[in-house]
Amino acid sequence: MKKTVYDYFKVSSKGSFPKELYHYTSPKALRGILKSNQLWFSNIYFLNDKSEMKYTYSLILELLSQIKEFLVPEFYQKILARAEYMTCNTYYDEESELFARLEYYVFCLSTEKNCLSLWNNYTKTADKTGYGITFSTDKLKESVETKGYEFSAFARVCYDKQKQNKMLTDTILSYNEKYKTAKNGKEKQIVLWDIIDNFKIYSVFLKHPAFYEENEFRIVLGIRSHSHNEACEFEIQNGIFVPHIEHQLPDAETASIIKSIMISPTCDKELAVYSVRKLANATKHYFLPISVSDIPLRTQAN
Repeated sequence: MKKTVYDYFKVSSKGSFPKELYHYTSPKALRGILKSNQLWFSNIYFLNDKSEMKYTYSLILELLSQIKEFLVPEFYQKILARAEYMTCNTYYDEESELFARLEYYVFCLSTEKNCLSLWNNYTKTADKTGYGITFSTDKLKESVETKGYEFSAFARVCYDKQKQNKMLTDTILSYNEKYKTAKNGKEKQIVLWDIIDNFKIYSVFLKHPAFYEENEFRIVLGIRSHSHNEACEFEIQNGIFVPHIEHQLPDAETASIIKSIMISPTCDKELAVYSVRKLANATKHYFLPISVSDIPLRTQAN
C-alpha cells in the first residue's frame, strides 16, 4: 500500500514500542482467547463507544472553518460535506455499499498494566471480575505482520488535542495541494478517496482528552470489503450481527506471545487464581504467571 499521511501512526523502530501491552477483558472473552488461541478484531463501526469516530470529524469541522481561506473552494466543500455526513447517524448505509474498499478492524490494548478505570469496566458488571492479558509487543506485532494483511497499523491512541489538530491540519493542507494539481476529475476523486481513508484511520486513533488515563494502544487491520467472506465472522450481540476478524496466534506451547494474566481486584483471590490456572492448563498455556491486582477492593463496608 502506498505511503500516506496516516504514517503518523506507524512507529519507525521497535524501540519506540513498549515491551509489553495489556488487553483488559471479560471472563467469557478470556476463555475464548485461551481456548481458540485467537484475537478478535472488531469492525470500527461496532466499537463500544459510538462517539469515537464522530469525535475526529467534529475536530475536522472546527479546523475547516479556520483554514477555509487556504483551500480550493471545491475541495473545501467536499471535505466539509464528508465531515458533516460522518457526524450524523446515517452513514452506515453508504459504507455498506462501498465495494472493494478497505474496511478497518480494531484490537484494543493499553500500555497501563494495572489501571483502575479499566478494571471498573468489568468489576461493575454482573461478572464482577475482569482480566488483563499481558502480551509480548514484538511477538504480537510479528504475528500480525506475518499474516500479510493488506493494511496494518500499531500505535498509541492520541489524546492531545494540539497534536490531533496538527495531524488533521497537515493532512487537509497536503491533500488540498494534491487536489489543486490534479489534472482531471478522476485524479481529483482519487485524492478525495485517499483523504477519506486517512480520516477513517484518524478516527480510530484520536480520542477525547478525557480518556487519557486509559493509555490505549491499538492495532488496526485493513481488509477489502466484499472480498473477505472466509476471514470475516459474525457474533450476535443484543440481536445485532457484529463483524470481526479472527486472528490466529502462534501455538501456545511453542510461543510465549501471552506472558501473564492479571485478575482484577477481588475478594476471593486464591480461588480466582486457581480457576485461571485450571483454564490456562486446560488450554495448553502451561506455567503462565497469574496474579491479582494489588489495587484495594472497594466494598459496601468501605
